[in-house]
Order: sequence, then structure tokens, then C-alpha cells
Amino acid sequence: MKYTVNYKDGAVCLPADAFLSCRTLQEARLLMLLSYDRSMGDAEEAVLAEQLGCTLEELEEVIASLRRSELLIPEKKVIPTAATKNLTGEEMATLLESDDDLKHLIPLCEDLCGKHLTPTEISQIVALKKERGFSGDTLLLMFSYYAEKLAAVGRKLRVSYVEKAAYSLYNQNVRTHEAMEAYIREEEERNSLAFRFRKLFGMGDRKFTAKETRFFEKWTREWQMPFVLIEYAFDIAVDATGKPSLEYMSKILSDWHTGGITTVEQAEKAGESFRQGKTAYQTKFKERPAETDTGSSFNTEDFFEKALRRSYAMMHADVGDDNREGDGT
Repeated sequence: MKYTVNYKDGAVCLPADAFLSCRTLQEARLLMLLSYDRSMGDAEEAVLAEQLGCTLEELEEVIASLRRSELLIPEKKVIPTAATKNLTGEEMATLLESDDDLKHLIPLCEDLCGKHLTPTEISQIVALKKERGFSGDTLLLMFSYYAEKLAAVGRKLRVSYVEKAAYSLYNQNVRTHEAMEAYIREEEERNSLAFRFRKLFGMGDRKFTAKETRFFEKWTREWQMPFVLIEYAFDIAVDATGKPSLEYMSKILSDWHTGGITTVEQAEKAGESFRQGKTAYQTKFKERPAETDTGSSFNTEDFFEKALRRSYAMMHADVGDDNREGDGT
């Protein structure tokens, strides 16, 4: 019988040497995982180990072997250099005269920082544009985003803060205006979920542990579980064990994910059917009123509207300059 490969939603591209150099199945599986989902390249080793179903020690051996065969190469992170050249007054004047993007960007950045920028700070912005390739509108979006984020907690924006964030974004391949917009929306979605998880588990403002992050990411990103179902699983776990057990919740949510359950009503029916055969889940569900996420005062849609107005301001400034030149003024 002849067989053909069913590629379904796509295919995974692997180095040709992988077929000869991979000594174990786990090595091939790790390469396929990293090729299929590029974001896993930034994942913690504990997450990779869970995906492969192996221990951290086994994962370390797999990575070491792939590095020896040069099938895995650690990515070198680009970091700010302390040797950023400070522009002289004459160099700055020449640059701003020849680069309309920078000429209109600097005053807007000063407004967002609430102060006149020093030559060092202007040089840092120039380096982000000239050396890292960020466009003026992308840098303005960064300054606007971080200014609003810091203002929400009573802090003022500094160019050094944006510089550090910009290099981190660059290393994550967030280098265009469109990529920055997508990053902001994803960050706000994560922050909203983080607030709800903290409130549900009574965590306060502490940072999630690696274990908690793995569970939360699996439930929300991998399984796409509605938060109301996570709340329901929380109540079942507390009723059954007396505490919010992550492992117990994950088993419940895994069953629902496998069974295609996406609403509380479906989960209640599934629990009732299961109890008729053999009691397992306790189904008492504490009704919660619909909550408004008040964990962040940041409004994404308002932010993008204001950012768009700032971009228009830059564009209109360009037009005004052109008109003045045409009038000979």
C-alpha cells in the first residue's frame, strides 16, 4: 500500500542535516517544535520540557547535543551600548535639518517626557532610528505607549526607559509600526488576564511563579479557555480539596478542553452525566456578577486614537514645512 503525507494546515521546515545529525527522537521533536512555533525559542526550559514530556535534565542533554551538531545556535541579543556617540550641537542641527522625521519626533518626545531632552537623550533616539532601523512613527508609538503606562502609576517617562524597552522589542522582532501595535494589544490582553488571575487566587501584586505561568498560559493561550470556565474549575477545586489546586484545576480544564466544553452550562451537564455513572466532580458554582477589569487604567482603543492624532500632527507639520518652503518663507 502506498502512503502520502497529510500536511493538513501546513508543514514544518527542518535543516537537511537534521535527518542525519539527530541521534534521538527528542532531538528531532525539539527541532520540529521550535520550527513550528518560533515563539517557543524564547520560552523557559520548563515549558519546553513540558511540551516534549521530558525532565529538565533530559532537555539540557537534548539542547547540548543539538548545539554540538550546530543545529541549534543561541541567538545573540542586541543590547544598548554605553558608547553611543553624543552628537555635537552642530551635528544635531544638521541632522534635524536633513531628517524631517526626527525634526518633528524630538519635540513630541519632549512633550511626552515633560521636559527638554539632553544631547545624550537625543543621541539615544537617533541611534534607535539610525542603527536599529525604527521608523519615526514606530518610536512615537513606543514613547506614547510607555508614557501612558507609567503615568497610570504616577511615574514620568525617561528616554533611557524607552531605549531599554526598544532593544527588548528589537530582540523580539518587534521592529515596525504594525508589529508594535500588535504587541501592545497582546500585552494589554495579557495584563487584563493577569489582573483577573491575581484577583481569583488572591495573589496581590506579586509576580507569578514559573509553575503558575505555565498553567495560566496553557489554559488561556493553548486551550483558549473562557475565564468563566477557569473560575468554575477554581470553585470545583476549592470545594473538592479545600484549596485552589492548580493541578486539580488543570485536570478539570483538560477534560473540558478534550470534550469541547466552552460554557459553564455544558460543564454542568457533563458533570451531571458523569455523576449518574460515578460521582466525581462537585458542581456547586458560586455565581459571580460580571466583573469589569479595573486592574489597569490603560485603555487600548483610546491610546491608539491619541497615537494616531500624534502621527497626524507629524504629517501636518511636514505639509506645513513644505508649504512654507513653497511660499519662500
